[in-house]
Amino acid sequence: MKIRKSTKRDLKSIAKIFRIESAKPPYNKQRTPKKALERIKDYFKRQDIYVAIVNNKIVGFVNSDMDPDTKNQAWINEFWILKDYQGKGIGKRFMTEIEDIYKKKGAKIFKLVANTRKGGAQGFYKKLNYKIDNSMVFMEKRLK
Repeated sequence: MKIRKSTKRDLKSIAKIFRIESAKPPYNKQRTPKKALERIKDYFKRQDIYVAIVNNKIVGFVNSDMDPDTKNQAWINEFWILKDYQGKGIGKRFMTEIEDIYKKKGAKIFKLVANTRKGGAQGFYKKLNYKIDNSMVFMEKRLK
């Protein structure tokens, strides 16, 4: 597996992974190819996107950035691996390399949001020694 910073040529492949994987439970986000690409292009302009490549195919990506308000913190905004490549150690290796990249940029803390509903994200991050940070709570109100 190779990990590198994305280029403009990668954006369609990244958007496809984003659209396909985020449409699955528990996320269920339905995006058109056009909307997914617009979102990825926006990330590309403002933040870092790294890709994981296996056999010359992009199989996953991480969208991350240093926190502009807290100099020693970095955030993962999106992290997706194609289903066929999950459970093979790719995600773990990918995260380890991304953490190393951000350590060199001065990050001492890496933050992310993991879905608590049925799915593997929270368990995956716990295996990598991420801890639940109770300093924030998502709140919502259904509008009538």
